[in-house]
Amino acid sequence: MKTQSLDIENLDLALDKAMNVVKNYMNNITTEPVIPDIKREDLKTLIHSEIPFEGIGIEKSIEEVEETIVPYCSKIGNPKFLSWIITSPSPAGTIGEIINLGLNQVPFCYKSGPAATVMEEIVISWFSKIFGYSNESGGILVSGGTMGTLTALSVAREAHIPGVMKKGLQNIEKPLTVYVSEIAHKSVETAVSLLGIGSDFIRKIPVDSNFKMDTNKLKQAVKKDKESGYDPFCVVAQAGTSNEGSVDNIDAIADFCNKNNIWLHIDAAFAGGAILTQRGKELMKGIEKADSISTDPHKWFFIPVEAGCVLIKKREHLYNTYKTADKNFNKEEPIEYMNYGIQFTRMSRALKIWFAFRTYGLDKIANIVNQNIDLAQELTQKINGSKNWELLAPTQTSAVCFRYIPNLNLTNEELNKLQHKILNELEKSGKAFIAPAVINGNVAMRTCFANHRTSYEDLNFIFKTLSEFGEKFSK
Repeated sequence: MKTQSLDIENLDLALDKAMNVVKNYMNNITTEPVIPDIKREDLKTLIHSEIPFEGIGIEKSIEEVEETIVPYCSKIGNPKFLSWIITSPSPAGTIGEIINLGLNQVPFCYKSGPAATVMEEIVISWFSKIFGYSNESGGILVSGGTMGTLTALSVAREAHIPGVMKKGLQNIEKPLTVYVSEIAHKSVETAVSLLGIGSDFIRKIPVDSNFKMDTNKLKQAVKKDKESGYDPFCVVAQAGTSNEGSVDNIDAIADFCNKNNIWLHIDAAFAGGAILTQRGKELMKGIEKADSISTDPHKWFFIPVEAGCVLIKKREHLYNTYKTADKNFNKEEPIEYMNYGIQFTRMSRALKIWFAFRTYGLDKIANIVNQNIDLAQELTQKINGSKNWELLAPTQTSAVCFRYIPNLNLTNEELNKLQHKILNELEKSGKAFIAPAVINGNVAMRTCFANHRTSYEDLNFIFKTLSEFGEKFSK
């Protein structure tokens, strides 16, 4: 009987055709509508949905992708896509990912992916040095900030209560408490819930006028909990809040945590890339004092998703949390990543990071980050210099939160509706995409400059267009 396989005849031609789809998409990314104007119901009728028991062949499949998938993708790499914290991946990062997918390595142990395992060690060591950690540190690449926070907090829990990974929280004497700013990312709440601590035991600390965690209020909350019989074990400080892009006073928080035997985790998913710049280093002063740091290379390091990184100041803590056998940590033993994280079978995420960093060099990436920060400052100046615009939060990193205020006596509710109208009109035009945010109850237009293609011409065009739409809806 003849055996069958899934190999494809004329593989070279098929790969060339597939690569042309990617190439054309990237070449046209600056000219096509930023967000496709199509309803979900209509798109469902375009994309083949019946179970395909009989295949149509590689060429027709690629053609279908080109005709019914590509036109309806959001152009995240467009220079006028300035929403959320989804950055434009660098072309080198994309090429690295394409190579990586073809190699299909699974670095849960050395033998399953020798090059992938060593490459991950190298990439983790790079990030450790970038953030000021010593050779005692360790880490692992994960899917993103949420998994980074979950991993770090699980390590914090094990370090605080050795053996909790085996025995759970059934017999602890005092309930654990976690401290975050009131504008911290939802992923912290998710991690605390999944770890069995419970979201009711998160203390949300008020922020000051710069949207930084109020350190004095943090100290008061910890003191109150200790007196009430709780066990404060972890503080999560922000290095780039989701909306405002604010950075907590890491240095002061770190000193307080170190004195009180409290684990400090830094959520640098968004603004971690700023550490490559002098301004970022100043903003994140003291970050090397933290017990753990999570950052997302797929954000301000311009790597394609998924690429998250969690760093632990002492690698031993990470090993003790996830080791697969009852064996004491030995720093001389080679790293097997099945002993350092949640997943066993997982994709290799190191190659695309290594490839992009090797291609561009960190100095060039730092220049792009600086450029993004300059663009944010330029927009801030435009807003402050116009009577019809109002800044809703200080610009600290690359996020700018603002709103249009016409020369009319409008209520706050009417102003909120106006911002949505302007943003909806912008999206509908296909010229740019900016998402709303809520700052102190006010609807803001929030631009996030984390795009390596965005220029001053793009910025001027967007500000002019927004002003025109604002004037249109204020008549």
